[in-house]
Amino acid sequence: MITEVRIFDLESFATLFDSVNPMKVSITDSHQVIKFAVENGENRSDHIIVDPISISVELLLTGDIVNRYSIIKQLYDEHTLVGIQTRVKTYQPMLLESLSHDEDPQKVNAIELKLKFIEWKTIEPEYNKKSSKSTKKPKQTSTVNRGNVKSKKSTQIGKKEK
Repeated sequence: MITEVRIFDLESFATLFDSVNPMKVSITDSHQVIKFAVENGENRSDHIIVDPISISVELLLTGDIVNRYSIIKQLYDEHTLVGIQTRVKTYQPMLLESLSHDEDPQKVNAIELKLKFIEWKTIEPEYNKKSSKSTKKPKQTSTVNRGNVKSKKSTQIGKKEK
């Protein structure tokens, strides 16, 4: 059974931040129900928008806090995608969206970090080649020489072409 929260690199699956101590992890998995009014005044729903999963991690950074903080800051600055393993589920890919910390004078060798991760969903463009037989006008299938098109002579507004 998994008892610790782990933040790991997606490429090597190596655990990042071995020396951090997560104090609290909050996972938000939500949907937005789209509502609209109908003629009789009732609200109806027929569509749901799935929000990206967000994970808030509060942790205590101890030991060599300057170097450990710089590693986390580098992760934030370089937009590195990570995975987060909790007791219940593994979430990936996640992007560190925000990073904040509190420095308490009573905690000399530690700082409290608040990290917010958001699910990263990439969009892959889809391309579809059409054959010249599948269109009504075959000369419209190719746009290779579109940059060589000459413009028509423009006319001023109100004047007719002779």
